[in-house]
Amino acid sequence: MVFSGIFYAVLTVSERYAKREESGDAESLEQFRVFDNPELDYTLVGARPGNTLVTVRDPNRLHHLREVLSRTNTSQQDVVVLSARLSPGRHSFTGSTSYEARDVFDIYEQELFSKVVALAEKQGKRVSLLVVPGTDVFDAIMLTAQRLESSRIVSGLSTKLIADEQAKLTGDAWERLPEPKPRLTMEIIGTDGRRHEYPLGPHEPRLRPSDVELLHRLWLEITADPRYTGLHHYDVVALALEELKHNLNSEDRETLLQQFLRDRAS
Repeated sequence: MVFSGIFYAVLTVSERYAKREESGDAESLEQFRVFDNPELDYTLVGARPGNTLVTVRDPNRLHHLREVLSRTNTSQQDVVVLSARLSPGRHSFTGSTSYEARDVFDIYEQELFSKVVALAEKQGKRVSLLVVPGTDVFDAIMLTAQRLESSRIVSGLSTKLIADEQAKLTGDAWERLPEPKPRLTMEIIGTDGRRHEYPLGPHEPRLRPSDVELLHRLWLEITADPRYTGLHHYDVVALALEELKHNLNSEDRETLLQQFLRDRAS
């Protein structure tokens, strides 16, 4: 069981909040109500299908959220801000119950969401807030995206992982999802603004120009023989993949894998 419970709060930046900010009480979470319901869906959260799910954890590293809000018209596409909390055991809150935010949010999350709210209010954008306890952060993120029918997950670049490693762990969590698995895009944004985009699950590969050129040369060489004029480029790819599959199950496996490493290093 990935989730030990789901706590969420829906926030619409409003004139009331703006007045509270002017009065110097912007850190208050009194405008939040928090709910516990294990059957999370977009109707409960108030987020429409196709929303963008933004993961946050560090109140001082919200550059990716700022980027998402700046380019998103939230009247047309919802933005859901998620904090995934590691929770090895089941939480004491159960059922469809409403709580005061201070009863659920710890001090760290209060600071985090206060800064999220301030950032959203500054840009005049609407956001929904989620706290999702789970036994694995990546599983919690992916299952939330599945239940909310998100189209994109956006995260800041990890301070411990490179983008490819972070995306691989997220992709592994996608593989563990129950069917039907959604088509999703993972976007990782560094503090320097550099963006890394990864389709999750089966997808068309991104071929380098040199790969396309090699594929075309092989196709030309094969179809020069009149017997094979009906072949397509995808036939060449299919045969190459079948050969690779066969060789990975042979004594040549380690030699082939080492070649992958050499190609990456070159």
